[in-house]
Amino acid sequence: MEALDVVSDFADQIQTEDDKLELPELPQPPQTNSNDSSQPSGAWSSGLCACCKNPCNALVTVFFPCVTFGQVAEMVDEGNIKCCTSAMVYMGLCLFFSCGACKLSSIYRSKLRRKFNIPESPALDWVTHFACECCALCQEFREFQSRGFNPCLGWKRKENKQLSMRA
Repeated sequence: MEALDVVSDFADQIQTEDDKLELPELPQPPQTNSNDSSQPSGAWSSGLCACCKNPCNALVTVFFPCVTFGQVAEMVDEGNIKCCTSAMVYMGLCLFFSCGACKLSSIYRSKLRRKFNIPESPALDWVTHFACECCALCQEFREFQSRGFNPCLGWKRKENKQLSMRA
C-alpha cells in the first residue's frame, strides 16, 4: 500500500503544480492542404488503434512503453520534465506497481487533451490507459506528430528548430 500512497502523492503533486501554472498554448504549425484538413481541430488526429500509421513507434511502445511515455511527457510539460526522468518514474512504477504507471500516463493524456482542446474519447482517460496502455501512448505520440512536432527530438530541439526557421 505504500507504493499506492507514493503514486497518489506524486499524481496529486503533479496535478497541484499543473493547476498553479498557466501554460502557454503550443504553437500550431501552418495549415497545409492535405487530405487530413477535414479533421476538426478539437478531435484526435488518429484513432486509438491506428498504430500502423507509425509502426516504429508502435514497436518501441510495445517493448519499451517507458520511452514513449517519456517522450510524450516531455512534450506535454514543454521540457520542464526531461524524457529520461519521466521514463525512469514510469519504469519504476511498472516494476513495482503497474497500475500506478497507467494512472500517471492517464494524467498526461488529460494534460495533452486540455492543451489541444480534444474531447475525452473514446473513453475516460484512465479507462483508455488501463484498457489499452500501448495504444493510448501511441495515439498521444501521433497527435504531436500530426501537429508538426517530433517527440523523438524532445522539447528543446523542437524550440531550436522553430527558432532557426524564423531567422
